[in-house]
Amino acid sequence: MIIKLSPVRSGAELRVTKAGDALIINGVALDFSRLEEGSTLAAEAIGSGWVARPVERINGDLVVTLVLPHAADAPELARFPVDIVNPVDGPVHLPGLEAGSAQQPAVNGVIDWSQVITQTMKDQAAAEQRLAQIAEETAARRDVADDAIAPLQDAVDLEEATEAEVAKLKAWKKYRIALIRVPEQPGYPDTIDWPAPPA
Repeated sequence: MIIKLSPVRSGAELRVTKAGDALIINGVALDFSRLEEGSTLAAEAIGSGWVARPVERINGDLVVTLVLPHAADAPELARFPVDIVNPVDGPVHLPGLEAGSAQQPAVNGVIDWSQVITQTMKDQAAAEQRLAQIAEETAARRDVADDAIAPLQDAVDLEEATEAEVAKLKAWKKYRIALIRVPEQPGYPDTIDWPAPPA
């Protein structure tokens, strides 16, 4: 577990006890053992105003950010706290505050697990965003091709095109077809070899 601290000037008291993947915060037990690798739980889903940011499990470590109250004359280590890495089970020593008793009477806190964002959900959202970016890039390139093709096609349709214009029209149409076939590339959508437009 990694406990990050977000210092706030306040006269409030804070007592934290660690028990495995659970934290007892001022007598309210919050058990995060259900949080899977790569998942994120919004701070709003946790029934505690002491949890300042989303709780995550990164590389096996539970990462929790707590509000750290401190007085106006608090020492620097309370105003600019370092992360508490792998604290042992029991009272957690918070800079500028007393550790508190070994056993806190605890009631179970409320956690809305429906708000968990899993690694699978994150991967899916990233994939959807990537596809949306590719579609946008394809559309922009297609617009360039369409704008180049339209007057050349008009010249051909009216039988007023020069040989150079006919060749240019053919090249732009080949480019447009290559754009349409981008999704057929072996590495798509992770890697894309965008076709080069005609010179």
